[in-house]
Amino acid sequence: MTTNTDGRGHLRGGLWIKQTPSVYSREEVSHWLAKIKYPGDIAAFQPSLDNLCLLVRLSLTTFPFENTPMHYSAAHSMDITYEGLYQRMVASCEGNGSYCFGLNGLLFQMLKGLGFRVYTGSGRVNEQAPGVAPIFHAFVHMVLFVQPIEGSNTTYFVDVATGPVRPILLQEGEIVMGASPSEHHILTRTARADSSLESSPNSQEPQKFEWRLESLHDNKEDTSQPRTSRVLYSFIEDEFFEADFKSFNYSVLGLTAGLFCENVICTKFSWMSDGEVREVDGGASAIDPGKLTLLNRYLCRLVMAGNEVRRHVGTRVEVMRVMKTEEQRAEALKEFFGIRIAYEDLQYIRGRGAELKG
Repeated sequence: MTTNTDGRGHLRGGLWIKQTPSVYSREEVSHWLAKIKYPGDIAAFQPSLDNLCLLVRLSLTTFPFENTPMHYSAAHSMDITYEGLYQRMVASCEGNGSYCFGLNGLLFQMLKGLGFRVYTGSGRVNEQAPGVAPIFHAFVHMVLFVQPIEGSNTTYFVDVATGPVRPILLQEGEIVMGASPSEHHILTRTARADSSLESSPNSQEPQKFEWRLESLHDNKEDTSQPRTSRVLYSFIEDEFFEADFKSFNYSVLGLTAGLFCENVICTKFSWMSDGEVREVDGGASAIDPGKLTLLNRYLCRLVMAGNEVRRHVGTRVEVMRVMKTEEQRAEALKEFFGIRIAYEDLQYIRGRGAELKG
């Protein structure tokens, strides 16, 4: 996994990230490592690029991207406090997750507790369809910047909510494989057309200070056809802080329309079986699934969207469950994701746009 990136992947001006303490104790960090099933000797853990990649993938296969408290609680809120995240996601024996502020916030503090140099950034989400010019929202997404290599300011971009399934070098044009060979993520830099900034007076050369994360997917019907591409979000390198994300969280919770308000969302990754690896690989290589490790084994994802639970294995999509009532959705959340919704809490989604009305 570790590669020579001399002269590449640096923050603007060659900035270094300093090591800062975590809000979590060593015991809490150890409990988190056990929760995500870290396979190594916890006492001998050392920050490295390989370990960062492993932690990202284990986080993705442990904690779902989900917003159930927004719909099935009296407060219709998402607790992103570090204590709340620990209790909900680590201390609980259930399969609870969060959305970006929670998933990346928990990882942020755990990485600090393990000695990584890391800080939090933010991005603007694009909800436009593939092939359509993006329209970005305000800053309502959390991302991480990590310098995992000792004595180096080589920087990697991390997002365990809606980003790549492994760290990606912060470099123009850098591309990594996604869950399987049919999916990739690429980083690009661009200038906003509506920006007021330019490189020099009257130069008409806008500054490329904005990064974009783009997803590339093979055509499901015909893999010989061009890939579909979609900009997931844009982001900048500025450091954002706890107060910023608290404000962003309030703004998301206060929306009366949009993705989170109108939908119960739940997505979780899992490891492909050997048979699924061979299916997805399609005989294109002499890959031996038995020799794959947690660093390179392909992933599949379970997605609850609307009234369906779907399983994505490469370009193949299988409908696992169709739900007509909130009771059926609660059963599916427990069965497929390990998220338990108490029967009495189903009342809180009544009358909301996300409710299944049967």
